[in-house]
Amino acid sequence: ALIVRKEFTDLRDSTIKDFERYFEVKISSDKNCKFPNGSVIMFRHASEIAVLKNINLSIFGIEQAEEFEDESTFTFLRDRLRRDNAPYRQGCLIANANGHNWIYRMWINNPASDDFDVSQASTFENAENLPADFIADLKRMEKEAPNHFKQYVLNSHEELGKDDLLLT
Repeated sequence: ALIVRKEFTDLRDSTIKDFERYFEVKISSDKNCKFPNGSVIMFRHASEIAVLKNINLSIFGIEQAEEFEDESTFTFLRDRLRRDNAPYRQGCLIANANGHNWIYRMWINNPASDDFDVSQASTFENAENLPADFIADLKRMEKEAPNHFKQYVLNSHEELGKDDLLLT
């Protein structure tokens, strides 16, 4: 398997650290998690993708997929889903809403295929796992930073623009 993040620092400081904490494993210095049965999960960032032209995968994941400007990384990795004797082959994306970007165009606004599943959620749907003061602060953002609130908290795909203004 391969897990991809656009920037190395995000991969190292967020994705790998979270994975180690969730699964109580240690990722080696070569950014691989090796299992006793021989399976490997590789962690790579975008600038390392091009050197993987001969890799055969059974699964890949792109974390924070909205960070990628277009679908070229997804398409490249999709071409690598050719591992022999794999029980299944699939690609998975984790992403925040980001307007009408490539993810929106390919899946959210294009539900024509039964070959994929899209699950969307707001931050409030995970409130039971988050600190109460964090949730309270998010609720304040509805007025203080409405575009940020809609995009990152409510998971809105509206074209929100970059500016948030609070005029009191």
